[in-house]
Amino acid sequence: MEKVASGFVRNSASLGGNLVMAQRNHFPSDIATVLVVGSLVNLMNGLKSEEITMEEFLRRTELDSKSILVSVKILDWDRIMSISAGTKMKLLFETYRSAPRPLGNALPYLNAALMAKISRCVSSNGMVVSDCRFAFGAYGTKHAIRATKVEEFLTGKVVSVDVLYEAVMLLRSIVVLDDDTSYPAYRSSLAAGFLFEFFSHLVEGNAKSPNGYVNGYSTLMSPARHLDHSKVSTLLTSGKQEVELNKQYHPVGELLAESGAVIQASGEAVADTQKHADMAADLVVVDYDMENLEPPILSVEEAVRKSSFFEVPSFFQPKQVGDFSKGMAEADHKILSAEIKLGSQYYFYMETQTALAVPDEDNCIVVYSSIQAPEDAQSTISRCLRIPEHKVRVITRRVGGGFGGKAMKAIPVATACALAAYNLRRPVRMYMNRKTDMKTTGGRHPMEVTYSVGFKEDGRITALHLDILINAGIGVDISPIIPLFMVGAIIKYDWGAFSFDIKVCRTNHSSKSAMRGPREVQGTFISEAVIEHVASVLSMDVDSVRINNLHTFNSLDFFCKGAAGELKEYTLPSIWDKLAASSSFKERTDMIKQFNMCNKWRKWGRGRESKHFWGWISCC
Repeated sequence: MEKVASGFVRNSASLGGNLVMAQRNHFPSDIATVLVVGSLVNLMNGLKSEEITMEEFLRRTELDSKSILVSVKILDWDRIMSISAGTKMKLLFETYRSAPRPLGNALPYLNAALMAKISRCVSSNGMVVSDCRFAFGAYGTKHAIRATKVEEFLTGKVVSVDVLYEAVMLLRSIVVLDDDTSYPAYRSSLAAGFLFEFFSHLVEGNAKSPNGYVNGYSTLMSPARHLDHSKVSTLLTSGKQEVELNKQYHPVGELLAESGAVIQASGEAVADTQKHADMAADLVVVDYDMENLEPPILSVEEAVRKSSFFEVPSFFQPKQVGDFSKGMAEADHKILSAEIKLGSQYYFYMETQTALAVPDEDNCIVVYSSIQAPEDAQSTISRCLRIPEHKVRVITRRVGGGFGGKAMKAIPVATACALAAYNLRRPVRMYMNRKTDMKTTGGRHPMEVTYSVGFKEDGRITALHLDILINAGIGVDISPIIPLFMVGAIIKYDWGAFSFDIKVCRTNHSSKSAMRGPREVQGTFISEAVIEHVASVLSMDVDSVRINNLHTFNSLDFFCKGAAGELKEYTLPSIWDKLAASSSFKERTDMIKQFNMCNKWRKWGRGRESKHFWGWISCC
């Protein structure tokens, strides 16, 4: 089951939904194929109930809206086998799946479920197939099928190379793909390979196949119901080689003195499997020297006290607008030192950070990375490996969900993968588990905002001042660009005069990065919070306060310094009115007021606002 979709999808979806998709929409379901070998489906249509096999269910015409999939009954093979325990019969069951990616949301090229009841032959040393069921699906057909001809052929026969060869040839004639199906030869060979692998360990030793090849060793049948093919011999040969550590892979394997561990990885474990790599990483014990270290900075207030800031380049410094003191003097009402706290957010993309590095000829390297900024990974890998950039190819086939989290944060994964592959001269794949990904990726920038605002009796704002402390974490990442573009989102309203003091604080948290509108989200939230606070103080409708502070062409030109365009191009007021008319805004407002007056606990709401994206404004 761990190979079906992803953990998030499995936790959200249902068995019934998966099966109905397979029946109605011909979805290449892995679960349906598994259940074809031994399950019954209970359907209800009105008052009529019936029980049919899974194969019959999939072959039926599409279920209508009146039909309900009530339950799925899986046959109790433990009870069935206990009835025939006197015959010393064993049950073998195995599922197979081949897809572009072994795990996750990749549809399979072909899936299969193979089940066989076997017992030892009295007259020979072989194994007799008493009963078998084979299901194959997802190879271009509408639904999974039973290979009944192969089942009939093998039932009652002693498993041998000749018999297995005939069964494979027969299966190839059954699993026939349409001409428009991708990779037809590969999919057909997969079916034959799955059947071969399922029975290969049962083949009697020293037998010869029709083409003259000698098979592998005979193996006593495992009493386990679920085969572990890594522990039994197959017809394929295998070998093992132990290599002692030497200077050939220098400096790989050499102990390194770590410095500046607050911003560096302590190392990477390279192994033949992900499981072994995880085991090796878990065995690492890192001893940090705490001597002469200052206490960590864990809040923006501490960062201010210790003057721990990242420098914002002058070309990323936003400009103040108007005279704040004059604007406050003109105000009828004032709100002083109000506070807003914005927390961080994690990305929760479907797939975590991953990369595959493959050494290429002429001292080149190819890195397949789930990165949103491959050009940045290329330059970083080039510097790390000390080779020219033209010898580094970074390919992004798919991101697997990014939202900004795979821009800068994917670079360390791609670089570590490339470093191991470059030194070992062999392909290296790396992916983070969810826990590690959440620890290292950071997320959205937390902020603490203090604002003072002056406004007239009618809700028109005359001055706004913001003190913003941005928690950037330990690394600079994209943090220096946040102030400029966040201010660009805030000035979607005419604040009269607008001043601010924005500090990008360096703390000992994980560095924060771009996340889904990394500046517009915070800027919009701050501006709308100020508007709603003003409306609350004046007991006005918030939509009226928004209208009174919408930009005119002159105010927009004043705030955006010549970026407003031509007067005839400024259409915000007309768009605002069209939005109200097309959505029956006034009528809905009256209806909502009436509803809220009549309902104590349930309340309705409505609203509209403008958005400012890098110099242009829209309504929603």
